[in-house]
Amino acid sequence: MLNILAILLIANIYSYQINKLKIELDSIYKNFPYITKEIKQDQDDFLKNISDCKDDNNCIINAYKVRIKELSTSLENSKTYPKELLEHIKVIQENSIECNKYNYMRYEHGRFIDEPEKCRKLLKLNNFWQDFFRYKDIKIKPKIVDAKPYASQEVKDTLKYCWDLGLDRKVYKYIKDYSSDDSNDNVSYRFIEVDKNNELYIISKIKGKKYIEKHKSITISDVVLDDKNYLALSGEIGNILFIEKDFCNHPMKNKNLLELLKNSNKMKMSNKYYEEAKETFIIEYKGSDYILNYHKFNNLNHIRYNNYYNITFIDILDMVSNVIYQPYSEKTLNRCNKFKIFGCEINLKKTWQILD
Repeated sequence: MLNILAILLIANIYSYQINKLKIELDSIYKNFPYITKEIKQDQDDFLKNISDCKDDNNCIINAYKVRIKELSTSLENSKTYPKELLEHIKVIQENSIECNKYNYMRYEHGRFIDEPEKCRKLLKLNNFWQDFFRYKDIKIKPKIVDAKPYASQEVKDTLKYCWDLGLDRKVYKYIKDYSSDDSNDNVSYRFIEVDKNNELYIISKIKGKKYIEKHKSITISDVVLDDKNYLALSGEIGNILFIEKDFCNHPMKNKNLLELLKNSNKMKMSNKYYEEAKETFIIEYKGSDYILNYHKFNNLNHIRYNNYYNITFIDILDMVSNVIYQPYSEKTLNRCNKFKIFGCEINLKKTWQILD
């Protein structure tokens, strides 16, 4: 009789523990801002594992604990994803016709070339998209300044002595020769100049005073590059400028921005243009900082019903180097798997385009 009571008591204890864990897991699962297909699939796999445990209560309890720990971390990471990015992901997942993942590095003959096979052997970033849609090992950093006027006090306080450099001006970084080594001699910087009607001066037929184009608003983020803290500045469109924080804490004699970009190792500029600063973020993935950008493209060139939604993941080191499209060799192998795009064809609405 005592043995039967003991067995019933143990069974009740196990039942209580399992029910408590189930309630905890359900609560975590329901609190995600958006549950992706990958998380749903993981949950289905988890439930199958529970079923495989059969009557092994310890197996069931351990499975719940592992899943709770995993989902708790993902939930906290998901809270760092901006609402607009989550909506972008939702559109991709709920409306996509075809999705493709690419690892782009080189640009030859008018198109990007996928990475060679040997570059895919590096494991550090190979699972990025799987992790991204599971909110795993990823945190999106909040912006220090988000689309504020350059003359605002918030921008002045953040940039300190760097504010006098006029960092609201749109600067273009031009690399003369992709095939050469990383030499400053192959890089030049120039301001984007427009005429009084705000048309690009170099193509304008109107003669008159030139104006240097400026950003109406500035976004500033915090980024770690080469183990140093940088401010990452971006405007409505154009390059991202990286400035060492310490550089901005002291007065400087030379305030010629183009000279500083060319000669100072405290300032770096990206090689890649971005269309909207509000769609560009600094993210921390597995202990390192990267750039994440999302964008929607309308198909205007063909009679198709599709839009194209993409998310781009880029290593900052590739963005600030003087030559990013280097030939592959054993010396440049560590630069592989740095430029990743996830793009989907989306059939949201029928848009007719008449071709000439």
